[in-house]
Amino acid sequence: MGTRFGRRRRLVRISVTAIAVSGLVAGAVQASADTGLADSRGTDRGAISTGSAQHQGARLVDLGTGIIGTDVNGNGRSDVAVTGVAGWNTLPVARSNGNGSFAVTNAPVGPFASWAATAGAKVLSGDFNGDGRSDVALTGAPGWNTVPVARSLGNGSFSVTNAVIGSFAAWTASPGAQVVTGDFNGDNRTDIAVTGVAGWNTLPVAFSRGNGSFRVTNLPIANFAGWTASPGAKVVTGDFNRDNRTDIAVTGVAGWATLPLARSNGNGTFTVTNGAVGAFAAWAASPGAKILTGDFNADNRTDVAVTGVAGWNTLPMARSHGNGQFTITNAGVGAFATWTASAGAKVLTGDFNGDRRTDVAVTGVAGWNTLPVARSFGSGSFAITNTFIGSFAAWTASAGAKVQAGDFNGDGRSDVAVTGVTGWNTLPLARSNGNGSFAVTNAFVGSFATWTASAGAELVTTPATAPR
Repeated sequence: MGTRFGRRRRLVRISVTAIAVSGLVAGAVQASADTGLADSRGTDRGAISTGSAQHQGARLVDLGTGIIGTDVNGNGRSDVAVTGVAGWNTLPVARSNGNGSFAVTNAPVGPFASWAATAGAKVLSGDFNGDGRSDVALTGAPGWNTVPVARSLGNGSFSVTNAVIGSFAAWTASPGAQVVTGDFNGDNRTDIAVTGVAGWNTLPVAFSRGNGSFRVTNLPIANFAGWTASPGAKVVTGDFNRDNRTDIAVTGVAGWATLPLARSNGNGTFTVTNGAVGAFAAWAASPGAKILTGDFNADNRTDVAVTGVAGWNTLPMARSHGNGQFTITNAGVGAFATWTASAGAKVLTGDFNGDRRTDVAVTGVAGWNTLPVARSFGSGSFAITNTFIGSFAAWTASAGAKVQAGDFNGDGRSDVAVTGVTGWNTLPLARSNGNGSFAVTNAFVGSFATWTASAGAELVTTPATAPR
């Protein structure tokens, strides 16, 4: 599933946003199929006989830094896809050509498009059949008893299934439900889990069979279920113990001094720990705190970091030991911490220099002309750059702009794209040079840019590649 820094490696899930820019520089792109959306009245949005979907943004994500994200054709380059607009019967995709341009398709997906626009539906991305291509699933809409899946065929088209999943669909629509994706049994297929509902003492998981259907478990998990339903709780996923199975952690609750972790046993059960992390837990509960996950020290275990709090000049991190315990650091990053707390700031994670360690970038602030990056040294400290990037910085601050990180040219370094702004006909991309600087392109994508700016439009990306 996907790639990790040029090598094939298993991917899992995380969350999303979008991309935009006005038509300034016309770049070459295969703008194929400017069709389908204007007349896409399709099917009745409520006409789902056996299930439903709830919008969130889970996608394919590397268990380490998650630099690829959405890759609909499995070529190791990040792509952009969009869904969730009422009246559509297609699923537009902009597949990266690797040079800043994109090949646009707009293939019919029948009622799947209207299901994605259903109130409460969460859009999930991942590789649900293990073929190395990003697929799209839906859940969370009231009244559903199915999980619709659009499996990518690699050419911009999708094979749609809508398999019955019984009570699991209703559980994802419960008040407070936090739906997450990942590979919970290590079979290289993306699965779906749900937690965060008050009164639960189980953790439901829907294991993908690879054909659009799922095997559901709903096994006890003691106090962990209640912890995820605590006010302010932020649920994150990753492989915290390097066993190639996705685990679930929770933080952000006022008064805590621990970091609860549910490590997947691969069969629907979890081993729960509640390791002390001292002040880190309080930092994660600070107003404005943005919780970041990634492999900040390249040991193939997921770590947790926090930023975005006004007045900070450090970047706290909890590095996983693999057994539920964490090493806490709180290294100075100077003005970078302040930048992440700026109004409109979109914080991104990825591997911007290709050293297999997760880095942090920030953009989206009005008046900027730089793109700050904090590159991880692996010890909890960071090298800060703040390189001039011209108009790209302003584009990311445009009204409606959706920012996405990913490896759009397959060089093992994370790049940044932006779309979703009304009036644009291009897709701006800042490709990382690996030293804190970026090469900016602004290629023409025709109607695709307009589609991403439509009301309700949601980018299909992974949590790792989405801004916080």
